[in-house]
Amino acid sequence: MSDATAGLPPDWQPSYRTCDDVSAICPVEASVYGDYFTLGACVFFLIAHFLLFVAQGYLAWRSRAWSFSIWLGIGTLFEVMGYGARIALSKNPWVYEAFVIQLLMLMLGPTLIAAAISITFKHLVLWYGTQWSFLRPKLYPWVFVGSDWISIVIQAAGGGVSATASSGGEAINPKLFDVGSGLLVAGVVFQLINMVFCGCLMLVYVWRRRQSIKKGLTPASDTRPEDKKVKVFIYAISVAYIAIIIRCIYRIPEMQMGWGSELMQNETTFLVLDGAMILIAVLTLTIFHPYFYFPFISKKGDKKSKTDEVGGDVTSGNTTTTDVEESGASETKVVQ
Repeated sequence: MSDATAGLPPDWQPSYRTCDDVSAICPVEASVYGDYFTLGACVFFLIAHFLLFVAQGYLAWRSRAWSFSIWLGIGTLFEVMGYGARIALSKNPWVYEAFVIQLLMLMLGPTLIAAAISITFKHLVLWYGTQWSFLRPKLYPWVFVGSDWISIVIQAAGGGVSATASSGGEAINPKLFDVGSGLLVAGVVFQLINMVFCGCLMLVYVWRRRQSIKKGLTPASDTRPEDKKVKVFIYAISVAYIAIIIRCIYRIPEMQMGWGSELMQNETTFLVLDGAMILIAVLTLTIFHPYFYFPFISKKGDKKSKTDEVGGDVTSGNTTTTDVEESGASETKVVQ
């Protein structure tokens, strides 16, 4: 190493600023991830997400569940782009552009997928009845998806700062790198807290509904009967939700321990706790798509629900015509 670095400045060190390929002075061990990515694993995740993305496009067109499908589709596309960049890094770990793309895409993708799940909460409340919800239906997109946007902005800012810290000039700016890492951690922590909070709100809703029905406080006409397909859909989004939470729990210490840490350089751990968890989430949301299990979420289903509720065929306890009209207007402006 000393012979290879002869003639270089004393403070010279390999980085994305000073290296563009693996060599004697730019060994793979000095890169952020400390090794080549496994090509087979990267190709597998890319193909899997791409096929699911194609399937989602077809299901979106058939179901007209645009809000859910757009969030899920963009999140899945980000996963495709992220693993495409990791394929490039599996051949040359010093490709700066590939490093930035995989960092941003694989950090932001799961947040967008979580937003797709959040979209369904409003529709589930409208389906079963609004009287057990702490929030009016029109507020669900603002609270649930709006908070997802905050997480996205924080993580995007962190990724941008980290990218700036490792580009151009002679050496990495450690202060900027720390700031970027801190923002990424903050973004994931916010996402985790947000998901747990939103999940708890829905659990409280379920508990209040069950208690009301169990105690005979709610007439059968004030809530929809249990639907097997809808129950399967709820189980599916629960699995996806938990998978994303597991991924967030892993990502926090990974980023907190710093760039090039032992945990960050453990590719197997990443593939299991990030790659596999997000693939499970995307696969579950695609296979158990609303088109098959919860068509109420679509524009057509939502219009039918409004007609039923206003006409009196299906009521929802304290849900009024005004509530339905307001939630419909909100969906058009905020979600759809």
